[in-house]
Amino acid sequence: CAATATYTTSKLGTSSQTLTVSKLGAAVNWSTELDEDSFVPWVQELRRDLTNEAAEVLEHIVIDGDTATENVTNINDIAGQPAGTEAFMLLNGFRKLALVTNTANSRSAAALTIEDYLETLKLMGLGGRNAADRNAVSFITDMHTNWKSMELAEIKTQDVYAQPTIANGQLVQIWGREVIASANMHRANQDATYGLKANAAGKLDLDTAANNVTGSILAVRWDQWRFGYKRMMNFEIDRDPKSDSTLIVVNMRVGLINRDTEASAISYNVALS
Repeated sequence: CAATATYTTSKLGTSSQTLTVSKLGAAVNWSTELDEDSFVPWVQELRRDLTNEAAEVLEHIVIDGDTATENVTNINDIAGQPAGTEAFMLLNGFRKLALVTNTANSRSAAALTIEDYLETLKLMGLGGRNAADRNAVSFITDMHTNWKSMELAEIKTQDVYAQPTIANGQLVQIWGREVIASANMHRANQDATYGLKANAAGKLDLDTAANNVTGSILAVRWDQWRFGYKRMMNFEIDRDPKSDSTLIVVNMRVGLINRDTEASAISYNVALS
């Protein structure tokens, strides 16, 4: 006869996420005269510039991406309506998840303290358990918040502390987690005075630039995100003899999806003055 089972069996539940990809690209025309008169090889220079720009835009969209098209809804243009051709419209990124999709993972910071980084981690799941693995979570800040953080009294350099949070002039970690300063966070705000800053709700007001005076602290659990390609960066060059010009086109198809809604958290409204 069959032995009596010691344990009760159960099914392991799983869920699925669909990675949707969108096309991102750029095109530049130049004249033959530019080729002839330039003291540098123009095609190689242009290709290098487009490659670098593509990397920066990809960083921008995974942090700032928001596909919302409705008026006063998109976090990158909260006072108006995107044209629909902006790079940030390609996918939903880290900030969108915490600010909109799962608002429980966002908090208003006000005057910056070292504890704001810790409080951001605590937002990630019950008791902050999604942030428990320090090797799986990093902080991402805009440049203004990074500069302000380096003024905190708790930030020590190697001359006064053997394991500094500032090394070689860079803020490298806080509370045991890596700190990444992104020059492409809040990128849609290119105002000369208030550029790369957000409003008091952590969103960008492109209509009234003076409303953007705050920074943000993001915490990202990397293994809860999947970034995928269906087309890697692809270059094509086409010569048009009728116009005596050349066209270079670069494009790719990319997508980003989060495993669950605890994959990022944000402290917004960080005071910068």
